[in-house]
Amino acid sequence: MAKSTPSIPRELPLRVNLPSFLLREIGRIVTRHAILEWKLSRTVYTLLAIDPACGRVTIREPRTTDRLDMIADLIKIKNISVSADLPAIRNALDACVSQRDALAHGLWIVDPDYPNRLFLRQTAGNWTPPGKIGKHKRRIDPQAIEYVLEDAKSLAELIDATIQAVYDLEEEIKSALKASPA
Repeated sequence: MAKSTPSIPRELPLRVNLPSFLLREIGRIVTRHAILEWKLSRTVYTLLAIDPACGRVTIREPRTTDRLDMIADLIKIKNISVSADLPAIRNALDACVSQRDALAHGLWIVDPDYPNRLFLRQTAGNWTPPGKIGKHKRRIDPQAIEYVLEDAKSLAELIDATIQAVYDLEEEIKSALKASPA
């Protein structure tokens, strides 16, 4: 049983069987996010001039944002110039990761006071519960927010746009490496 977000905690039932339309979107999000991580890794391998097998053995699978940090550091080390907005890509990655993680690790609950609505319970990070002052840790006071199909579709679109930004970044890096005298 999950706790609700009102200022007076109460137990709420878990929802195990999600509607098919939501499961389909969650599947799209997970699949797209895997592509995003794959493309970031490939970009690191390009900068290091190693094949993917060697990259998987040596670089392993760092966190998504750590991969972008590696890319930024390698761009600096290789002294190449890119016009891509790395801070904007970082912000997009942060949003993609946190929202995907919430879907992957959150619990789905129902609230009898709000029939036919689904809520996603989160236990990571901080929030301000209704009627309270200041930040509260979600680990102590979990937050459950309503989650609708449009939320999932919006996240899929953000991941798609971020994938495109990383594809464009890698193409820019490849061009810069070809032009580099080193």
